[in-house]
Amino acid sequence: MFNVHAPNSVFICGSQGSGKSYTLSCVVESCLLADERTGKLRQPLAGLVFHHGIESSGTIAETAFLCSRGIKVNVLVSNSNFEVAQRTYRLAIGGAENLTVERFLLPSSELSIERMLRLMAFSEKSDSIPLYMEVIQRILRQMAIAGQGREFNYSEFLELLELAGLSADQQRPMKLRLDLLHSFMRWPPSKADLKRKTPRKLLDLQPGSLTIVDLSDPFVDTATVCVLFDICLSVAKEKRPECGMIVALDEAHKYMDQSPAATNLTNRLLTTIREQRHIGTRVIISTQEPTLSDKLLDLCSISIVHHFKSPAWFRAIRDHLSGASGLVDSDKEQATLFEQIVTLTVGESRVFAPSAFVHLSADGHPESTEE
Repeated sequence: MFNVHAPNSVFICGSQGSGKSYTLSCVVESCLLADERTGKLRQPLAGLVFHHGIESSGTIAETAFLCSRGIKVNVLVSNSNFEVAQRTYRLAIGGAENLTVERFLLPSSELSIERMLRLMAFSEKSDSIPLYMEVIQRILRQMAIAGQGREFNYSEFLELLELAGLSADQQRPMKLRLDLLHSFMRWPPSKADLKRKTPRKLLDLQPGSLTIVDLSDPFVDTATVCVLFDICLSVAKEKRPECGMIVALDEAHKYMDQSPAATNLTNRLLTTIREQRHIGTRVIISTQEPTLSDKLLDLCSISIVHHFKSPAWFRAIRDHLSGASGLVDSDKEQATLFEQIVTLTVGESRVFAPSAFVHLSADGHPESTEE
């Protein structure tokens, strides 16, 4: 029943084990795999899934199991957690030929002034600005003025930073930040990288393929995760494939908190949803916390609600559920709807999509449904 040909946004919520990840996988599969048993797909999209587990070992992104359906799945994991993540994925999925696990390494060619500003402060957990950021902002501003029309040069940035004359108090935290940044970068470039005619890419989004960015790592905090996801989304939109793409946030409540980095990621998602028809992008957000962002809830065209028991959750989402406004006018109607959600079994859900068309009338015009 899902229209894969029209860009749209989907919000999936529910308690743990209610079926959110399975629903997410089914939607992603319908956009990537042409199978007459599941519907018509004129052209497969390219898939991009963001995943971050609080536990760094023993958990994987469940969408990786789509490799068993013949979909090519490439998982990008942090450098410091590569061995553990590779072993975990291999043990969970077995010897799947369509699964590859690689290191998340950002090429310097993918950097820009904006991305460097965010990367150099990516472990921020408040509005406070590190002492060295004033110097870095001045250097980046000078580079932007002097290098208009040219790509960002990371080597030049490091040289200017070396000549900036930072104090010892500024150098220590800055070195920690650079060391962490370099653990996610192809730096310094290898001889093979220097000989390449075309620079390496962070993401290789091909029609019918799925890229999973899994940054589960004990050394990576949620603010860092949000900044790196934000950069991935920015790169994907900048170099989006002609076939279109589907972007999914799995278990978003684990990293979408109140930090400035999470706010930046939310704003990027909001812009992506508003532009979805112009850039051919579908967005799916799966979470246990329906209070994630009121703006995201309001913009999503489809809401899929799995089982949960929290009255607070129901109060948080009832005014944002598309198509539910006419069902919750009275206290009795609210209680009825909440009871229906509470009694859902695993895999069942209530779907709210006021602009949905379920069939054509006798004269060929689409007929909508309230729910």
